[in-house]
Amino acid sequence: MVAIPQTYNGKPLMASWTYCAKDGAPFGVVGRYQNGSDKKDIVPFFKHNGGTWAAGIELNPRPLFGLDKLAAQSKDKAVFIVEGEKSAAALHSIGLCAVTSLGGSQCARKADWMPLNGYQIAYLMPDNDEPGQHYMQDVYGELMGLESPPICKMAFLSGLPVGGDVVDWLQSHAPDWDGLQPFPDTETKWVLSEFRAELQKSEPVPHEWNLAILAGAAPSVFDWEKPNEIETKTPAVDVLRPELMPEPLRPWLVDVSYRMQTPPDFATVSALVIFGSIIGAGCAIRPKRLDDWEVIPNVWGACIGRPSVVLKSPSMKEPMQLLERLQAEYGERFEMEKAAAEFDGLATKAMLDDVKSQLSSKAKGKGKGKDRAVNPDDLQKLKADYVELTQNATPEAVRRLFKTNETSIQSMTVLQNQNHRGVLVFRDELTGLLVKWDREDGADERAYFLEGWNGNGSYTDCKIGRGITDAKQICISLLGGIQPDKLKRYLYQALQGNNDGLMQRLQLAVWPDEPESWQLVDTYPNKADKQRVYAILQALAELDFTQCGAMQGGYDDRPYFRFDDAGQTVFNDWLTELQTIKLQKEENPLMVEHFGKFRSLMPSLALIFHCIDIADGKASGSISAASARLAVEWCKYLESHARRVYAMAESPEHEAAVRLADKIKAKALASPFTCKVVYDKGWHGLKDRHEVEAACNILIDENWLMMERKPTTGNRGRPPLPEYHINPVFL
Repeated sequence: MVAIPQTYNGKPLMASWTYCAKDGAPFGVVGRYQNGSDKKDIVPFFKHNGGTWAAGIELNPRPLFGLDKLAAQSKDKAVFIVEGEKSAAALHSIGLCAVTSLGGSQCARKADWMPLNGYQIAYLMPDNDEPGQHYMQDVYGELMGLESPPICKMAFLSGLPVGGDVVDWLQSHAPDWDGLQPFPDTETKWVLSEFRAELQKSEPVPHEWNLAILAGAAPSVFDWEKPNEIETKTPAVDVLRPELMPEPLRPWLVDVSYRMQTPPDFATVSALVIFGSIIGAGCAIRPKRLDDWEVIPNVWGACIGRPSVVLKSPSMKEPMQLLERLQAEYGERFEMEKAAAEFDGLATKAMLDDVKSQLSSKAKGKGKGKDRAVNPDDLQKLKADYVELTQNATPEAVRRLFKTNETSIQSMTVLQNQNHRGVLVFRDELTGLLVKWDREDGADERAYFLEGWNGNGSYTDCKIGRGITDAKQICISLLGGIQPDKLKRYLYQALQGNNDGLMQRLQLAVWPDEPESWQLVDTYPNKADKQRVYAILQALAELDFTQCGAMQGGYDDRPYFRFDDAGQTVFNDWLTELQTIKLQKEENPLMVEHFGKFRSLMPSLALIFHCIDIADGKASGSISAASARLAVEWCKYLESHARRVYAMAESPEHEAAVRLADKIKAKALASPFTCKVVYDKGWHGLKDRHEVEAACNILIDENWLMMERKPTTGNRGRPPLPEYHINPVFL
């Protein structure tokens, strides 16, 4: 290390930053000398006349600070350009490659920027004042003179005070950090996540900087190019054909869709989730011929669509009414059984009280014999009576529930313990549940539900005052609706690395196209078809699967089905394609994880289809090739909907740009405008500042807009908001 004076002009050395060559060899140091809050002196120490170290620098052009970090950085990765060694070193301490020039905001043009030649992208991070803007404009001018300059983007950190820089931003995330020592390791992971979020709001370099480079002066007239087309990137989805509906349910589902003039997807998916929940943990499928890998057919579904447009709720309500009817039927049965169970309980209690009374009498010395000792044979008989009465006591009547709106861990555990096949959780709007699970106090419940998705987990709840509640298995089905815009946030978090698999568990998530036409339909519902579906639901609720061909060995927890020979071939071919082709070639990381959950989805659907046929009297024994092929077709159909859902998270900025472009074409904005003007209007999809800024950046790239950033006037406040000029083609 280079030794520099510990004091300068009577001020102590507070910090120092070493300039290193590409190979890491030091060749200069900049020291910061300061007394308390007095004015600081920033002093460079470099070799003079090729030998001795002294204050000042003779090199022309001046070397950059951070050359060693730059040399170690791949040219396809981002480089951050800041003002001052303190800011650059702060970014180094959180693992980022940053460079700066020597001498402050007026000296950018004195530096040698050639080392950045060939790098693909550079983020310019100005201090929050006019000199900071001027410095970055000079840096940009120098970079544009390189043979192969990087693409430059402006990164304005949010919440900076006037004159603030990246160190101030980092200190807002770690208040105890002094800004000079390396950034605390305990906070680095979090602050990097926040930093990446800030970079997503980066902007193009102001257009006038480019014109200033070309003309040497600020422009008064923009040079417009032909605007490119802006179209939505929402992928097409497969239509739910009637052939995909299980045959026993098909006439009823078609009738429901026709009378409501809604896509059939919502009612069909709701029905499948409901039938899967009725089967639940009552039986399983072992998809492989010999392996004991077991899949429980509870599934999670989501109906995605705009409110009051595609009638999500009424479509889901049609199948839910059948389940509610079944639940009410079991409720009536419970009320009839409860009185008999209560009598049996009273009788058992009376006999137990008699045993206790006899035991109490004998314990008080009323036994036989000279010493009035208790006869051991009498005690043994009383013990045997007590054990027999306890073991044979009639259990309390328990009402069988099929669905609930309750989601707390304690309540769900009680329900799971009382309903061994599991329960369906229904929420007309899933948004509230997702928001609850996002909060810190909802993390345990979120984890509980993720475990319950497997259908074969267990849970033990122990609370003082309530004792132990032990659920030997947790089997949760989930169904609800959600609006596309409200789903966007959760998908965005998944893309940012906060994905715990929740979204991938919504395997039956469908987002159909809105109907292109509508007609008034007013006909009677087909009651016969509806009653047929209800009869199947009733039969499934009581079905003894072992009487219908399910296998169960002496050590098996539950009965299970396997495929027949033809069905096994269908499954094996499908699974091989999934593992060797789809997963290997898929580039979207969310779709890779989604496909991973298909391993259980296809067998679950095949079992549901098979059990529906059994309850309808059309099948028995092993699962047929027809059910297996229908499950494969459903996987293809659901894949198209998953791609539409995840595309919304991949390109939320593009969707915002499409909406803003529509407003521009409708002449709803004057030119120029600011982002604040747009989001203050409260337009759908353009209510958030970040959404609007991202949309504007895309429209700049597509020649719809040009941005003008005006300098700060005076010494107070942030720079004026950038203004966006609309291509005259649209005016």
